[in-house]
Amino acid sequence: MESPGMALSDKYGGDNPPAIMVRGAYKRYNPYSVVLRGLNMTVPEGTIYGLLGPSGCGKTTLLSCMVGRCQLDAGDIQVKARTKSNIGYMPQELALYQEFSIKETMTYYGRLFGMSHKQIETRTYELLKFLELPNENNIVSRLSGGQERRVSFAVALLHDPQLLILDEPTVGVDPVLSASIWQHLLDMTANGNKTVVITTHYIEEARQAHTIGLMRDGTLLAEESPSQLLLKHNCSTLEQAFLELSKRQTRRSVMDKEDENCNIETYPVPNKKPLAPLKPDNICSKSRIVAQLLKNFYWMKRNIPIMCFLMILPVVQCYLFCTCIGRDPQGLKLGVVNEELKNGMSSCSSYPSSGCNFSVPLSCRYLQNLKDKSYKLIEYDSLDEAKFAVKKNKVWGVLYFEEGYSESLGERIKMPENATDRTLSISDVNIWQDMSNQYVSNLLRRDMLSRYVMFLESVFRDCGWPVALADIPIKLEDAIYGDNNPSFGHFTAPAIISLLVYFYIKK
Repeated sequence: MESPGMALSDKYGGDNPPAIMVRGAYKRYNPYSVVLRGLNMTVPEGTIYGLLGPSGCGKTTLLSCMVGRCQLDAGDIQVKARTKSNIGYMPQELALYQEFSIKETMTYYGRLFGMSHKQIETRTYELLKFLELPNENNIVSRLSGGQERRVSFAVALLHDPQLLILDEPTVGVDPVLSASIWQHLLDMTANGNKTVVITTHYIEEARQAHTIGLMRDGTLLAEESPSQLLLKHNCSTLEQAFLELSKRQTRRSVMDKEDENCNIETYPVPNKKPLAPLKPDNICSKSRIVAQLLKNFYWMKRNIPIMCFLMILPVVQCYLFCTCIGRDPQGLKLGVVNEELKNGMSSCSSYPSSGCNFSVPLSCRYLQNLKDKSYKLIEYDSLDEAKFAVKKNKVWGVLYFEEGYSESLGERIKMPENATDRTLSISDVNIWQDMSNQYVSNLLRRDMLSRYVMFLESVFRDCGWPVALADIPIKLEDAIYGDNNPSFGHFTAPAIISLLVYFYIKK
């Protein structure tokens, strides 16, 4: 049996070469949802092709595959208009920016098609008048559903394409305007050698098409001119012809299923993916870049409050970051267990803060250096109590001074060769830290060490000894780049800047 598509291809092989040719088209979304079942279709050039069928039969999927929005699982689609700039496509869903005015919508799509400002102005005026659209400054979101569909239709006609693919263009349109649209399509095909593929639920209005394809369950039931279709099936209306063909298909389907053991259809597995029907666009072309800039400008103009928020948000983020992060923490708590002081840390005020006397508690001078660094010192009576406070996150660390610390430190400095292990042990400042936070723990370690060196230097200075002996025997010279004590904020600032750049790009 000869397929409808092949028969029509032979008929129009001379004067009307095919503008679109579909062979063996298969498309499914899962094994139980097959949309196209080996469909063959031929659209002669310079004609109107009416694709008719109920909702869900695969019309929209087929049109999407023709323009490259979807890809077939198997089969082949050949389109004479090889580039998207030669095709006008009106999808079933409204692909319009709701914030734009009609004029801005035309300008954006016109720039995408590479049209000049003068060409866009002229075509916009012609289409507004022809489609009876309101003023060009009206916002799309404020239009009625029928007006929005007419704007979408105008976009498809804007660049005077070689091939026009229209999915339900007359839904919600006044009958008088619908007749005008059909007459315009007939003029296009008669005078401009244009090709139109149109789907519609209004079957009888499709009688104006040169060729009709009746589609059901992913296949074409017939592909003929309206007059031939009615004559062949002895019907007075296209609805009757469609009903007769649908009944025949149902009877064949029932007979076929009686021989099948499962409901999953046999589906071809191609060796390679089908070729795209259209050439890919150059995404870096000048016209596309200009169109995208215009689109962003129009969007910003219509969304000033959001733009203000987007501009202010990074400033607030940077301010909060610089205020809260990058500075040394203030008021960190440290536990102290000092067995040198019989009356506690409150007695430190009664001891001199300078001098070379090792008989007074020198631990007070070191602790005062930590206080000057804005650390908050909390005294505990026992070492076990202080360690328990660290476990409970009440303090970040514990400093422990044994009884006789100052005398042992003096012996260690004055007579290091005669210092016993006991003397060395007592002269140490023992520290236990909470290391769960690397930034804070390393900061504490650095400050406790540097403040201890400052304490020893002051003691050596008061005693008249060389101050250099009190320092750690490692000297860090001035940094070549940056500072010896860099800010954590400077370190993390590049990450914040990258985050803000990503935020703007995504928007």
